[in-house]
Amino acid sequence: MRPPLDAAGGLYEERVDRIAGLRVDEVAAEALQKGEERARAAEAERLRARLLPRALRVALDPGGPVPASSPAFAAWLERRMQDRPVAFVVGGAVGISSDLLAECDERLSLGPLTMPHQLARVVLAEQLYRALCISSGHPYPH
Repeated sequence: MRPPLDAAGGLYEERVDRIAGLRVDEVAAEALQKGEERARAAEAERLRARLLPRALRVALDPGGPVPASSPAFAAWLERRMQDRPVAFVVGGAVGISSDLLAECDERLSLGPLTMPHQLARVVLAEQLYRALCISSGHPYPH
């Protein structure tokens, strides 16, 4: 991630890692000069290569359901983490290819507002940390 979001993202990613273990795999962005669909397809191939084979794949997608609240997201996450690792797929600047979206087990939206993918990553990391605190009964440090 790039400044200024790298500091916030790093903070929450470290906190999640301490509680539940976290692996962050980034793939290089594809140049958009040859078209958005081609960029999505190339990025999807690189993402597929990084995903754990048995992980539950959750795509961040504006068309997915929005958690009703942080406690609801915590319960959702807790149920899924019982069976296998959870891999959140965050697309690049032009989103996730339709093929990769179809391969994912679930979709999840962070809300109806459009945000840059790096900011979505920070929001996701913070919400993961908050959910893990809720699930473990640990007070969330504001």
